[in-house]
Amino acid sequence: MAAAVITIADISPALPKRAQEVQLIQRALDIAENQIRAAGGTVASGTMTDNGVTLGTWTYTAVASS
Repeated sequence: MAAAVITIADISPALPKRAQEVQLIQRALDIAENQIRAAGGTVASGTMTDNGVTLGTWTYTAVASS
């Protein structure tokens, strides 16, 4: 069982360099982190968007009782 699943969407058109893809992934993960932390475990899913562009989604399944 996974406590969290993060899916980062393919960007079209494809980025020309891997470093750009890694930067995009890092940005999406930063957004997901902020959303999950801000919710304090009370929100089970979210969409990572940056300047109106959807970067991906995340889901969180609480394992702890409180």
